[in-house]
Amino acid sequence: MEAGPVIVVEPMPHASTAAVGAFVRSGSAHEPAHLAGITHLIEHLLLRRTARRGTAEIAELIDAVGGGVDVYTTRETCAITAHVPATRLSEVWELITEALFAPRFAGSDVRVERGVVAAEFDMVQDSPAESVAERALLAAWDGHPLARPVLGDRGVVEGLGVDDLRSYHRQRFTPSRLLVVAAGPVNEAAIARRLPPPSPHAPYVALTPPTWHPGVLVEEREGLEQVYVNLVLPGLPAGHAEGLTLAVLHQLLGAGNASRLFRELRDRRGLVYEVESALDATSLAGVLEVVFSAPLRQVAAAWGAVLKVLEEVGRGRISDREVALAKESIASGIVLGTEGPDALMEAHASEMLARGRRFDAAQLARELEAVTPERVRELARRLVRLEALAGAVCGPQRGLVLPAGVARRVA
Repeated sequence: MEAGPVIVVEPMPHASTAAVGAFVRSGSAHEPAHLAGITHLIEHLLLRRTARRGTAEIAELIDAVGGGVDVYTTRETCAITAHVPATRLSEVWELITEALFAPRFAGSDVRVERGVVAAEFDMVQDSPAESVAERALLAAWDGHPLARPVLGDRGVVEGLGVDDLRSYHRQRFTPSRLLVVAAGPVNEAAIARRLPPPSPHAPYVALTPPTWHPGVLVEEREGLEQVYVNLVLPGLPAGHAEGLTLAVLHQLLGAGNASRLFRELRDRRGLVYEVESALDATSLAGVLEVVFSAPLRQVAAAWGAVLKVLEEVGRGRISDREVALAKESIASGIVLGTEGPDALMEAHASEMLARGRRFDAAQLARELEAVTPERVRELARRLVRLEALAGAVCGPQRGLVLPAGVARRVA
């Protein structure tokens, strides 16, 4: 979806704070391979310098409003969000629009931020948990742009200069790709007034859904006392009609204290400190993740327990009670997660980016209520198949023996 700008406002006239988010629909997956990482580097520079403001002035304004201004990149967006006192929204929104559409890329800033990004690359490499999370998608989606790390390619980022950044920013950061979401005592006309007029932009590179590749990438790393595992199964793309059904399946599988994985591996057998499932969805495809780390002495037992849970769930052995508890948890989370302007802004943004619709708690409640145990069991039988298992493992050599039936792939 490129038509824009699209503005969504949630009026909260009596709120003392306001939240606003500006989401440019261009992320790391839209980058050509020879510019992998350019969106993330641009993100680092957006709040350093604009056509009207210097670095110190921007930093002082952000601190003065409470520090609630954030900028981040995903595979499909680059965003600036803010949660500030309502009386300061106008000046913060002015800063955001300047940062998005009139940044100033100085050579000295580019050198500094390339160094900061290099430190991010090092942090991921030094963290086994971060490393397997990144490599799990690479295993499942192989060379697809959606599998590329948001940080990009270290060698590419090191070679990016001011001209590269200016050209790419001019093509991609345009009002026609913008979604703006605001909540609080907000005036929509005032939001729209600060946006520049539409301008030409480069078309997206057409992406097709990634092909699934079973198999687990194994990374040997001596000196660790645990083995880190990130497994992925096919999920659903954002906005899929069975998205809430998958959310219920994820909740009962590994999202809470009553989930299958937590109860089996932590409560009953004491094999791990942490185990959980997670959902990751893009507009084209998604994954259902299972993440755990286990001490070397217990890694074989942990593998066995995880695969047993997945096998049972994949056969549809899910009770009505489990589905009911999962639905209650999600319903409560919807209420708790939309309290206040910042939460409502995020909820509207999530719904707009995934489904092209405003957040509506009552509508979500009705859709959640319609999720039946049989729908959950059917989806589990379709998605939770051990033969489709992909992912990544990191640990010392003696802990890298994979269970029978789990395909090993060369990193």
